[in-house]
Amino acid sequence: MTRTVKWLSGPLNTGKWAAVLAIATAYSLQKDAFLRTLARTVRWADLDNPRAFRKRDKASRVNCWTLPVHLYDRALFDAVETMRRWILAAIAQTHIEGKLFRMFEGRQRRYAFWLLRKFVRIGAVLRGEAPEPQFAIALAERQAVVRLLRRLLRKALGKAPRVHLRRSFALDNTLYRFFTHQGKPYLSIASLVPGQRIVIPLKGFPVPAVTGNVRVVIDPLQHTVAIHVPIPVRVKTLPERREPVVVGLDAGVTEVFADSRGHFYGEGFGLVLDRLSAQTTTQGAERNRLYAAAKTLAASSRPEDRQKAGRIRRYNLGRMKLDARRARGQAEVKRRISEALREVLRSRPDVLVMEDLSRMRGRTKSRHLSRVVSRWMRANLKERAEFLAQAGGSRLETVNAAYTSQECPQCDYVHHNNREGDRFHCQRCHFTGHADTVGAVNVARRYTHPELWERIRVFTPKEDVLKILREIFERQKARCT
Repeated sequence: MTRTVKWLSGPLNTGKWAAVLAIATAYSLQKDAFLRTLARTVRWADLDNPRAFRKRDKASRVNCWTLPVHLYDRALFDAVETMRRWILAAIAQTHIEGKLFRMFEGRQRRYAFWLLRKFVRIGAVLRGEAPEPQFAIALAERQAVVRLLRRLLRKALGKAPRVHLRRSFALDNTLYRFFTHQGKPYLSIASLVPGQRIVIPLKGFPVPAVTGNVRVVIDPLQHTVAIHVPIPVRVKTLPERREPVVVGLDAGVTEVFADSRGHFYGEGFGLVLDRLSAQTTTQGAERNRLYAAAKTLAASSRPEDRQKAGRIRRYNLGRMKLDARRARGQAEVKRRISEALREVLRSRPDVLVMEDLSRMRGRTKSRHLSRVVSRWMRANLKERAEFLAQAGGSRLETVNAAYTSQECPQCDYVHHNNREGDRFHCQRCHFTGHADTVGAVNVARRYTHPELWERIRVFTPKEDVLKILREIFERQKARCT
């Protein structure tokens, strides 16, 4: 298991900066050429086997930008990975798997998910073909699945990715070398001129021995680069237990988490989100006012008004400070989430159970809450949870969290009146508790309860979830009477 850390350089002189910029430009142009080739769905078999793509490309290689051979190969593999991420992100963000799960059953559902397992099959679907699997399914059933899946994919994918910013390039271990001279770290990388290397001075202390691929990201404003270096992470080993310790987590906007044991983590998180939301609202209103003034002045016939409009756009509507302020806010949100997750993992649970966060998008009842939740979502909570849980030796499971805040953990009664704000009060058995901890308990039950785990999947519609919960409640009620 590895993590990526940034290693910053000092300012580069004119010659080194021009050489690094030339590499980034040539690499980006070559990668863009590969992306144009891979945009055709008939070439998507290469996404499943990039080594075969590289081997076949050797015979007809046209290196228009005089890249070193290994850097040329890195551009090829980088383009393949970009295409893969583009396709997988489109499928995940538009919830295509959930829609297929609801639309089909039995063999058709199996066939739909079989199509999504290989990029060559996805490309065939986009061309209107219906690949034949190894299991039995009629042609008419295959074509029905392909028609729906093709429509969903075409709507989700949009335009194929291209390289718009020439600011980074990847290097394998034959193209770089870290070394120290008089106690200071340096990075030596291959240039476009055969036999010549570019020596980049680095800040800080030497990192441990680096192997594998690294990425160089350039900063055009500061004339510096950042080296993204993979560093191995030591994974902790949990003690052996007779029964696994399962902890449910409920993510909130007043604190980061509440768990199924009644603990709260990251208290004060809501104040940070409120402050960032208010800051965004105030800055947005002020910038809108200035933008309207600049637009009015630019349309004026007086030269001094048009000059004033230019000054407003140049000195008051820039994005450098705005982007830096937003980056600081997002970094603070991410830091608080990481701290809360580390607190949860100090108890060393075997399994962490969280709600499926990928479906929590869209507007809420208030603009303020929508903005707050948007900040919260952009912090990449799921990615941080996966990384820290794995590093801590725990396993992360996601469940469908529909009605977890309205279900009584004692009698299984589900009603929207059970929750009012942060207070939970069951309308049937009068059980009371904090709504977030009750939600965390129910999130954990979705994993530990065999029937709930079997019947309620992540893609199960909330209407079906409610039917299942009411069915279980009525069965429990009849058993008690």
